[in-house]
Amino acid sequence: MRQRPASTALRPRRRPVSRESPRQRGILARLREVQQRIGRLRAAPAEAPEGEYAFLVGRAIDAATLRRAEHMAREWAVLPHEVLIAQGWIDEREYVAALGATLGIDWFGRVSAGPRRTGEVMISAYAMRPQVIRERISLLPPGQHPVLATRREVDARHMAGAEMALIDHAIEGLWRANPTASARHGAETWQALVAAIVVGLFLGGAVVAPEAVVPFVMAILTLPFLCVTFLRSMAVVELFRLQRAKGGSSLRSVSDAELPRYSALVPLYREAEILPDLVAGMAALDYPSAKLEILLVLEASDTETRAALAGLDLPGNIRPVVVPEKGPRTKPKALNYALELVKSPYVVVYDAEDIPEPDQLRRALAAFADGGPEVACVQARLGIHNARQGWLARQFTIEYASLFDGQLPSLQRLGLPIPLGGTSNHFRVDRLKEVGGWDPYNVTEDADLGFRLARAGYRTRTIASTTWEEAPIALGSWVRQRTRWLKGWMQTYLVHTRRSARSRRALGWWPWLGLHVLIGGMLLSALVHPFVLFSIAWQALNGNLPAPSAEPWERALVWIGLANFALGYVSAMLAAAIAAWRRGWKRLSFEALLMPAYWLLISFASYRALAQLISAPHLWEKTAHGHSRAGKRAG
Repeated sequence: MRQRPASTALRPRRRPVSRESPRQRGILARLREVQQRIGRLRAAPAEAPEGEYAFLVGRAIDAATLRRAEHMAREWAVLPHEVLIAQGWIDEREYVAALGATLGIDWFGRVSAGPRRTGEVMISAYAMRPQVIRERISLLPPGQHPVLATRREVDARHMAGAEMALIDHAIEGLWRANPTASARHGAETWQALVAAIVVGLFLGGAVVAPEAVVPFVMAILTLPFLCVTFLRSMAVVELFRLQRAKGGSSLRSVSDAELPRYSALVPLYREAEILPDLVAGMAALDYPSAKLEILLVLEASDTETRAALAGLDLPGNIRPVVVPEKGPRTKPKALNYALELVKSPYVVVYDAEDIPEPDQLRRALAAFADGGPEVACVQARLGIHNARQGWLARQFTIEYASLFDGQLPSLQRLGLPIPLGGTSNHFRVDRLKEVGGWDPYNVTEDADLGFRLARAGYRTRTIASTTWEEAPIALGSWVRQRTRWLKGWMQTYLVHTRRSARSRRALGWWPWLGLHVLIGGMLLSALVHPFVLFSIAWQALNGNLPAPSAEPWERALVWIGLANFALGYVSAMLAAAIAAWRRGWKRLSFEALLMPAYWLLISFASYRALAQLISAPHLWEKTAHGHSRAGKRAG
């Protein structure tokens, strides 16, 4: 199997297409080489070599290439033409044309311009060996005319006339199957009423008895904040545990022949500039290319990305899927649509800018095998490669390190549901379809899906394999992205508390409490943080802290609240600092001291998210990618 040098596979590069990097030039040169081989078929040699695929020698490839493909096919337990196509040694259209000429039948690429004949039978040339196709053709009754086709042409025929039904199912399927599990509609009446009462009591108390507001708020927030602090402290414990552990997790040796087929879904929208890097990242995966299908999922209205993709002759295991234009225009809708084309038992979701570590698919399969059939999803770690591009990127980097190295593994250890990270989620396809796929009306579909899997009785595991991403470096981009995330968490919390008793029965008491702490506690923290901080600072400046003239019980509440507040700060900053230090980013560890300022920005985004939840709940604010200049990891 082809493998790129480790330095090339792991070191992300982000530069505009107008200034091609060496990697980009190499990719484009290889693609041009493949493109030059596609054209008019050359005449077959007078004495063709023996074998089922001998018809290719002299037409498209030489005998040495065929022998190499046949050897790899035996090692991978696939068909030789799958190797030839996946490796880019022959284009799929070229293979279909050569096979059609040998069998004496038409291929779709030659007859598609004319009218369809009565009795035309489309046969996928990719799905079967040539001999099996020959036998199938011989069994066709008179009046039926076989036509060979590529996978893309078969998909197009499959979708023709069914596109509207498929896109309708992608959008409304979850809603029709289980309306209470969809974020199509917002808060229930009782949820809106409770929120109005809480806000009214707080504002009324601030007007009528402002001196009692601080201890009252401290008392109300003590329990949820204490639970959040507990989870952050457990993340610290997990990080220390990993630091003491010797070596990494073992990876069982599995032959390429035993590996199952795998699919990757990569949703794209306005990503023309980073397509070469995307192709490079997917090509670097350490997995038999003939068993790995990569679907690039594009919106029909995204003409720029579609045009850029049309200019590339993609490797044979990478195919585009165009999603029909129908609202809402969200990532989960596109994923649901493309999921209908997935035939593999496992699927992973990557974002356009992702650069996964090469062995990630193998590690995910090992986690599935170790966890048993109840493990429906495996979440890889996410890391930031452009931490040197400003304060926001540095804060983003240590935030991700704390979340994926400490918090999510600690949730797994505690037996709590894991809110997924949006990318590098590996799924058993049957389990994913069983729970209804992604919710196209939830703008943080990953977190919602993690809880839906838990409610169905399935578990999510984390693995120590990193996918490198790009953090927003402009404040506007960061705010829009964080607004979408927080709005989606609000949608998720509303969805999974609509029928609280039903949710508790499905999850069990402990995971149900985890739902409220993980989502409710996080949202509550973001919303009240600036007010608590301002109140503490105001009372301290006026000499009223810790309420020396108040009743003993009021002073006790204030002291408990202050201790809780301080512990929350310390545990979160400590987790971020340790996570960064473990990754070798020693200088970034000190960035944890500036996290309180970062949290104030998160609070601002939370109120923006709350406003959008009311005015534009399904608005998906796009995060632009490809602006990384340094192209280096945090270290």
